[in-house]
Amino acid sequence: MVPSFISLKTTLTVVSGLALTTCVAAAPSSIVARQVRSGNGAFSAPTSGLVVTQGSSFPFAFQDSNWCEDGYSPIAVWLTNYAPTTSNLNSTGQFPEGQYSYYFGQYLVPNFGLPAMTGSAPPSTLVLPELPDLTTGEEVYLAVVETGTNCPPVGVHSDILWFV
Repeated sequence: MVPSFISLKTTLTVVSGLALTTCVAAAPSSIVARQVRSGNGAFSAPTSGLVVTQGSSFPFAFQDSNWCEDGYSPIAVWLTNYAPTTSNLNSTGQFPEGQYSYYFGQYLVPNFGLPAMTGSAPPSTLVLPELPDLTTGEEVYLAVVETGTNCPPVGVHSDILWFV
């Protein structure tokens, strides 16, 4: 598999075990988006400068590249604490257990004007989960793995594009 990746880097402010009044003083984080690899899909949301804190929702929109001319492009959305690359994925285009911080899920992006399939379209928002293992100021990456199923040669292929 050759993965297609997109990721956004954000710095989280994590406050654990403190009283609510103390947490209010903590500054939320902002997402900085810069394209690192082109030729694949693209984020249209979240956008650069968006403030995100753990437990809050943020807009999510991904335009697939449909580089395999599929009717529906499968994507998987992950959160990692390192800048992901295709070499981080296993042979099925997934991050191995222990190699990601959070898995948001797998979705189907419709192509060629096809209708969305029930329950499988990417959500318009995601919630940044509470991640107790993160420390204040640690960077995390929102990664999208786009998989093609009808690429020549015959077989399943993934590609990864990321933003940091």
